[in-house]
Amino acid sequence: MNQRSTIDLEHGWGIIQRGITKLKNILEGLPEPQFNSEDYMMMYSTIYNMCSHNPLHDYSQLLYDKYREAFEEYIITMVLPSLREKHDELMLRELVKRWLNHKLMVKWLLS
Repeated sequence: MNQRSTIDLEHGWGIIQRGITKLKNILEGLPEPQFNSEDYMMMYSTIYNMCSHNPLHDYSQLLYDKYREAFEEYIITMVLPSLREKHDELMLRELVKRWLNHKLMVKWLLS
């Protein structure tokens, strides 16, 4: 992808959403190939191009909002149910696992 290409919000978010879904599947232990350099560069280039152009095509705030929504959706649909079904030590172990996954998700989505 050309570094200078302009990407509209819908197209760019589709690329990013596929990466977020892949990351969630990996964190949930679902069968999913690991990220390779092409996956990473596609996500990085897309985000860069959506945030670093002229003000007419700067989607920075919209991407932050969509990231927040993606985190909230993951927490509500995956994390909370997994914690609610466990008690005592099992719940604490699940909480530690989910916290580590959360930190990995934040790290991946911010790098």
